[in-house]
Amino acid sequence: MAAAAFIAATSTPCAPAARRAEGARVWDSDGVARLDYDMGGGSIILGHAFGPVEAAVAAAAPDATERAAGALIDLLPCAQAARFTAEEAQALPAAIAAARVITGRRRALVWGPGSALLADTTDMAALVVDPLGVPRAQLQAARRLADDAGALLIFDEGVCGLRVHDRGAQGLNGILPDLAVHGAGIANGRPIGAIAGPRHLIAALDEDDLPEARPASLAAAAATLAHLTIAPAAPDLRILGAELQAEVATLIDRAGAARFFALEGDPALPTPLFAAPQLEGLWLRETARQGLIVFGPHGLSAAHGEAEVARLVEAYAEILPLMVANGLLESLLRPVGPAVFSVMSASVALSGN
Repeated sequence: MAAAAFIAATSTPCAPAARRAEGARVWDSDGVARLDYDMGGGSIILGHAFGPVEAAVAAAAPDATERAAGALIDLLPCAQAARFTAEEAQALPAAIAAARVITGRRRALVWGPGSALLADTTDMAALVVDPLGVPRAQLQAARRLADDAGALLIFDEGVCGLRVHDRGAQGLNGILPDLAVHGAGIANGRPIGAIAGPRHLIAALDEDDLPEARPASLAAAAATLAHLTIAPAAPDLRILGAELQAEVATLIDRAGAARFFALEGDPALPTPLFAAPQLEGLWLRETARQGLIVFGPHGLSAAHGEAEVARLVEAYAEILPLMVANGLLESLLRPVGPAVFSVMSASVALSGN
């Protein structure tokens, strides 16, 4: 039977104005408590207002930078040194600039699952990979391609961070990049960027490419990384995410909704996929009505437990039949072949100026 192609959410609506947040809950300006399954795009890995992190921010220790760098080095297998930036978006360009200096080349290729590794590696300084959900064999292929081309392999771990494994994606798959880029996830949601790798590569970073990180973010990073060192969140998040995916798969079968919806991706960040944008709109309206904050991938945190997962499963149990019952949806779905249950991505060449 022909099926519709699935699409990932393409927009992120604004959250209700928050008055306060704690754990997995956010209270809006009207005092209404909502369960948060977005958690700052998955970056708030320990939960809102996590006590040790907030205490570290308030204390503002002068050695926060050194402590954060030391903890990141201890956690990431590829790291002998680390530097920080004010924003996550600044870290990857700084890493690419360093690769250009080291290799004397200009091109950076961005590769993702579903893309063929390009044969033309002429003038390639860096191969950038977001490793979330990428099979180990494909990461091995990326490692070989970078090595054969004399380029640096850069893992952009801003999304997967330390939620997929206590040592990041490189710990999960055993494939080491030359440089690893992290973001707000290392500071429990506060804005920051980080670049980690061997000393000689970190030494090649240009100071002009490294806007100074905020003291509060550095303090939060030091405390977050210290906590994750002794109490990794990744194992529990993967278990909860896998349980959620299994429960929802059963509900999809029961409702006959496989044509309309799938919950796929890495268990550490389960991603809703919709057969039409209108279905996403229905999902967003219904979850908001039920007091849930759900914008895209489910960023479960250490503050979520079995009860919070069960509440999200209840929402799915109500909403999936609505997708099937809405007769207008059939006219929106254009048969295009077998269902696609993954986020499609493409190889992109980034040329230097």
